[in-house]
Amino acid sequence: MQPSVSIRKASIRDFERIVEIENACFKKNLAYNRRQLRYLLTKAHSSIFIETDNITIRGFIIILYRKRTKIAGIETVDVDPLFRKQGIAKQLLKAAEQDIRKKGMKKIRLEVSTTNQAALKLYESMGFKKTGFLKNYYLYNHEDSRDAIRMIMIL
Repeated sequence: MQPSVSIRKASIRDFERIVEIENACFKKNLAYNRRQLRYLLTKAHSSIFIETDNITIRGFIIILYRKRTKIAGIETVDVDPLFRKQGIAKQLLKAAEQDIRKKGMKKIRLEVSTTNQAALKLYESMGFKKTGFLKNYYLYNHEDSRDAIRMIMIL
């Protein structure tokens, strides 16, 4: 019998696996550290959703909500490299969009490395539009570039 797949809000008991996935997805200087991830999970004005087959957490998404604005930000979408190309990121983005709509937001914003073609293709397929080029946006190289593209989805 196949395990059932679900997306749910993350809890503190998911913390260690979130850290593990973040470190599998990004080099040390690019990854959020434990302190940052704990803050995002427990204190920030944010939502974190995880995708799980009810045995293993396979990915997560972090959404930041800024006070006094109708714009939500996708901070990161991480899928364990062992589980990529299975539609997990797309499902996490759909769950995020639902949460963002429920909160009455009007736009979703994100930034992505100019060289991350897989992510750019995914975001465009989900309805995001390129709205800006950000020269030297990143402190460190992301996939051999410090430049980013800002993308927006109008809800």
